[in-house]
Amino acid sequence: MNNLAYGTQQQQKVVPQVEEKLRKEVGSPSPIAYQVQDSGTAATSVGTVLSDVAHSLVGGHANTLFTITFDLSTPHPAKLQVNVDRQGVGCHVGMLLYSAKLSNPVKGEVTLEGPKFLGSCKFTGDAETAAKLNAKGDLLKRLGKLARTESEIGGMTLKQERMVKVTPHEQGSLVMLSTLPRPTSMGMDATLDAKEFLELVRLIEKAL
Repeated sequence: MNNLAYGTQQQQKVVPQVEEKLRKEVGSPSPIAYQVQDSGTAATSVGTVLSDVAHSLVGGHANTLFTITFDLSTPHPAKLQVNVDRQGVGCHVGMLLYSAKLSNPVKGEVTLEGPKFLGSCKFTGDAETAAKLNAKGDLLKRLGKLARTESEIGGMTLKQERMVKVTPHEQGSLVMLSTLPRPTSMGMDATLDAKEFLELVRLIEKAL
């Protein structure tokens, strides 16, 4: 099993294990293309948008060893930026920043509200875009569940702010979602929930 916590900090050993995990989750028949950047300063082909978002979420995260940016091609083109953080002499996967371009244009940015004790979270921002997404109760529920703000990997409790956005981008729009790995099998294994993100992208595209 691969619980996304490793007893080494060597990129050449850690990165292939993360790639294998992602490949199995999305059912890719071939290895997934990726780039590795040291010190958590990843840049992506969607310009500086993702790197700016990542920086705002983790700040000057001193524990980040490196980031891996994966290019997913099926069932919908998307990117996954993975922070790999130091843990003693080893490391663990931390923040996951997913993004996907949509052909659907939106008039303005919308953001999913933070976790609530009562009631469902909704999108705020551009009224027209928010109304379309807020009409889909199941979509809101699944997005809120996927955008985890707390998790435990390798005995470490990880926390971050919720971030789910749909924003204008080029001639269409860009979906961005930040989450954390989810432990499974009583912590012996873990998932990146890549398949769920890609399914939610399809539902967002349909709603817009």
